[in-house]
Amino acid sequence: MHASLCLGLGLSLAAPAFAQSYPDRPIRVFMAFPAGTYLDIVTRHFTERLQKLTGQPVIVENKVGAGGMLAMEAGARARPDGYTIVFGPGASAAAVQFKSLPFDPLKDFTPVCAVVAFPFVLLVNPRTTPVNSVAEFADLLKKKGKAAFGAPNALALVGGTLFSDTIGIRGESVPYKSAADAIRDLNAGDIDYIFNDAGFALSQIKAGRLKGLAVTMNKRSINAPELPTMVEAGYPKINFHGWMGVYAPAGTPADIVAKLEGWFLQIARSEDTTAFFDRIGADPFPLTAAEFRAWEAAEFKEWRVRAQIADIKPQ
Repeated sequence: MHASLCLGLGLSLAAPAFAQSYPDRPIRVFMAFPAGTYLDIVTRHFTERLQKLTGQPVIVENKVGAGGMLAMEAGARARPDGYTIVFGPGASAAAVQFKSLPFDPLKDFTPVCAVVAFPFVLLVNPRTTPVNSVAEFADLLKKKGKAAFGAPNALALVGGTLFSDTIGIRGESVPYKSAADAIRDLNAGDIDYIFNDAGFALSQIKAGRLKGLAVTMNKRSINAPELPTMVEAGYPKINFHGWMGVYAPAGTPADIVAKLEGWFLQIARSEDTTAFFDRIGADPFPLTAAEFRAWEAAEFKEWRVRAQIADIKPQ
């Protein structure tokens, strides 16, 4: 009994000692999009600073495919020791686009924190649509009775469908392989509007090529405070944004998750990162692990509703 007690005491003391030494080797970060893309640049901003805070190499591995789900699957299957994490947009939107996923997006991960939000902007072509507000634009479309909008991704499809449905017109979604293709056609006058992420949208607005009417977040963007929210404009259902968070495999020790949470939130709240967000058109979205878990659970429910409204068929 004495030996057992000593063994148990030894194990209890060893566990926190292990956590205190974390990390003592490189950390691998799965990223769902190609190197050099917008979200990859955001990831590397954070991982470069994480490397300085931890004193260990932080290696980004781009696992591209299946709408970002290859990276999520790899993260779900990784050893839960804190040395493999995923930096990405989660699976709430993807869960309604695929008939099945090779992992459980809620049970197979431990949320670490959220760090950044990407508001979407309602964009029109000022040369073909000379309006200055959502109300003016809605009145114009009501007179036409129909509109074509760009749908290069699920968020653009949801926003475009919600808008046309709410004002009571026939909305035609035009699919695109990329947002750049949709923006090209909006500039050419081939479609009437698009909800596009602020990173690309704000550059078009600043250049005078397109006009922004409102953002889709529940608060104004720090990068375009002059634009009202769609909620302020009278469209409470059009309330969404893109985002990125950090995930660890389920079962990762709580004290290691806490360390990662502290480091990433320290980076997210720094002046350096605020300036970075300003340059790329993103907004701070620092959520603790507990806040992130609750928020994402609500997002899964919201996406089921959005999928029905936008008639998104699982593939």
